[in-house]
Amino acid sequence: MTIHIDIEVLATVVATELAAAHPEIGDALRDAIAARLETGMRRLARQERDACAALCLERQAMWEATEARATIAAPLRQEARARSNEAQVIADAIRAGLATHAAGA
Repeated sequence: MTIHIDIEVLATVVATELAAAHPEIGDALRDAIAARLETGMRRLARQERDACAALCLERQAMWEATEARATIAAPLRQEARARSNEAQVIADAIRAGLATHAAGA
């Protein structure tokens, strides 16, 4: 079972726990800490998605190069084309996730 915790919620929980451990942290500072944590976590998530999309595009290029080689048999060429297309679809899906999360990033 996978549990999804929104980045905003996680940042708020961490900032609240930090404030509870350090009573000198007031509400305004707690909220500022939560905002900075959220920004940092969103940046990290975006960088990870960028890296995953880039890896998919590298794999797509590799399969395209395989398909283009004259020495590759027709059935293997078809397999390379299918894998290239699949890598592109996955990269597109990851980038679509980027667009979905860009408003909050």
